[in-house]
Amino acid sequence: MILDLDYIIFSSLIIACLLPLYIYKEKIFKTKIKTKDNEAFSSFLKDLKLYMLQHHPKIDIDYRIVEKTKNEEDMELRQTLIIESVIKQFFNFPYQNETQASIPREKLWINYEEKSKSNPKYPSDWVLRKEFAWKRDNGCCNRCGSTININEAYTNFVKEINDGGGYNLENIMTLCVNCNKIVNSKNPNTTISSLDLNDKLISFIK
Repeated sequence: MILDLDYIIFSSLIIACLLPLYIYKEKIFKTKIKTKDNEAFSSFLKDLKLYMLQHHPKIDIDYRIVEKTKNEEDMELRQTLIIESVIKQFFNFPYQNETQASIPREKLWINYEEKSKSNPKYPSDWVLRKEFAWKRDNGCCNRCGSTININEAYTNFVKEINDGGGYNLENIMTLCVNCNKIVNSKNPNTTISSLDLNDKLISFIK
């Protein structure tokens, strides 16, 4: 009986000594995880902002979602919410379809004006006009500012051909694949989910 009592007392002393060490270890472990998560999040946010600034400089992104999600403990969920906010802003960014500045007349070619009138069919020199518009926009999307290859460039019109717009260069807009989808969108939800930007930004989640 005395042996049992001594055993209990001895065991209790050992537990009492080890318990603070266990609590300390757990506290240090959690602190390290939190620090690692914070570093990963900071890196994620830096990469996201840098990518949008470099590849879509005309789109003004509001990052207040970062502050709004600061209490979210699931880091992947928080990053996903931020990406969703950025993509929605990219989609909803107001685009001013303003006519471009006039093209110097000495740069135009024979029959340019005649073939610029509104017509259901593209003019025979459409490829040349598309390339001219692309060069005028410095090889960048007229809406978001992303750099695009001439073979990947889409075109749209400030004033639609069906509404009386012409094929004159001032009426032609150069767009990237994402902005072309947005400008011609019939279903916002479907369009947003189909944007190439989704896959690119999701790859930043750490």
